[in-house]
Amino acid sequence: MKAVIIGAGVSGTLTAVGLARAGHDVEIYERAPQLRDGGNGVMVWHNGTGIMKDLGLRLDGLGQRIDAADVWSYDGRPLMRTDMAEIADELGTPGLGVMRGQVMDRAVEALPPGVLRFGKKCVRIEEAGTGVVAHFDDGTTANGDVLIGADGYRSVVRRHLVGDVLPRAMGLASWHGTTQVPIGLGSEHVVPTYYGRVGLCTIHPVGQGLIHWAFEVPWTGALRHIPAGAETADAAERPVAGSRLATLRKGFGDWAPPVRELLDALTEDDIAVAPHLLHRVAGEWGRGRVTLVGDAAHVVPPRIGMGVNQALEDAWVLSRTTAAADDPALALRRYEQIRRPRAKRIHSTARMMQRANPLLLALRRTRKGVNGTKMLRANIVRGSSFLNDDVR
Repeated sequence: MKAVIIGAGVSGTLTAVGLARAGHDVEIYERAPQLRDGGNGVMVWHNGTGIMKDLGLRLDGLGQRIDAADVWSYDGRPLMRTDMAEIADELGTPGLGVMRGQVMDRAVEALPPGVLRFGKKCVRIEEAGTGVVAHFDDGTTANGDVLIGADGYRSVVRRHLVGDVLPRAMGLASWHGTTQVPIGLGSEHVVPTYYGRVGLCTIHPVGQGLIHWAFEVPWTGALRHIPAGAETADAAERPVAGSRLATLRKGFGDWAPPVRELLDALTEDDIAVAPHLLHRVAGEWGRGRVTLVGDAAHVVPPRIGMGVNQALEDAWVLSRTTAAADDPALALRRYEQIRRPRAKRIHSTARMMQRANPLLLALRRTRKGVNGTKMLRANIVRGSSFLNDDVR
């Protein structure tokens, strides 16, 4: 089977790795002139690292092992403690804090030669009986037995399948960056997250002495990523006194350390802005020999830390359902059938987490906080499709 993949982001490259390992011919078409292997810090949960191993990606030297995730109130009171080392011992794979670009590098490293093609903007898709044709803006085409949309939340492939439905704005944005900031986290293997009545601050190591940090701030600006150091012309995107740093210090400057220490160490040019988006999970996200993976199918905001994991789960399930399939279209429907319930649960969790601040702050009354290990474990095990013998 020949698979044409539109988009060379995390989901596209991981899907190509999985399909190639399943014995298929794969071609990836990316609109950008080169690989976009930058990006922010991400969490890869234990099921995600298990899938990476199963797909043949190297884990050695990748990011930073995370043994615990602590949730605190803005004034430093404990709310929740999650023992991620315990989950790692059970599943045999760690949770990692890692840069998105590192995941991309490991995926590209595992690709067969000649798979990537750049400067190819897909403008139209044609379904033709026993095949699919992708049309590009330079007049060229690509033919495949199946076509997979991995082209993000503004997906051309999604528009072909379900119409021009953009994701919902969540009214928040992550003001984030990755820096070598000398602040004390208590351990290089712990992720602390501080919740206020509105917004949060999370800090997690990503290896090589770097930490990724993110502040959630109410947002009514455009639905586009604003890089660190970039000027903004839209008045809705110009924060207090024209300074992103001033906005963060005004909103978070009286929070407990290490939040204050982090703000003291940041500069204006460290801060990028990423609005939170949420796609409705379509009842049918594929048709015929076309389907979707990653953000094209189910973009969620970063608060739940599941973007890369969902891409990994998509790639693994799709590679399994197509491994020995006689009918490519039926194999794609099987993939969607397996993944849709999980994606819907993540969607529901994302909506709930947007309103979770008051509930979490109510845990201040417990004085010592609560144990969140069982809850996280249940979520990870539900996503551990690589342990499920029913996926074929």
